[in-house]
Amino acid sequence: MSQIAIDKIYETDFYQWTMKQAQALKEQNLQELDWENLIEEIEALGRSDYQAVVSLLTRIMQHRLKIDYANKPECNRHWQAEIKAFSNTLKRRYSPSMKPKLEVEWQGIYSDAVDLYLIDYPPSNIPETCPYHFNDLF
Repeated sequence: MSQIAIDKIYETDFYQWTMKQAQALKEQNLQELDWENLIEEIEALGRSDYQAVVSLLTRIMQHRLKIDYANKPECNRHWQAEIKAFSNTLKRRYSPSMKPKLEVEWQGIYSDAVDLYLIDYPPSNIPETCPYHFNDLF
């Protein structure tokens, strides 16, 4: 199949493109691989998983802040259930190779959680630096 034909399938029928690429990989048929788009899609998969993990950590921190600082004990059970649901998904999406990058971005993730918290609740002695450690949220 020509590169033009492969590009057209990629643009018009992504599912068919993925099936053809998977088949070419299984057969080790290097000539049929759409290298440029295949590389782009694999990188996008990694970015997507990483962003999902960041989002889940942000939501977990947001709900931990609510429990620790909102002073709404009647809501704690609901927030704990939310944390549990986010944590379950986090365990499925997280890969150990993400940890170094997450540690570098930890304070930024926390800042995003604080911003979400402040939409619903006033500042109430919330620490400027993240009080939660990486392993605390898993």
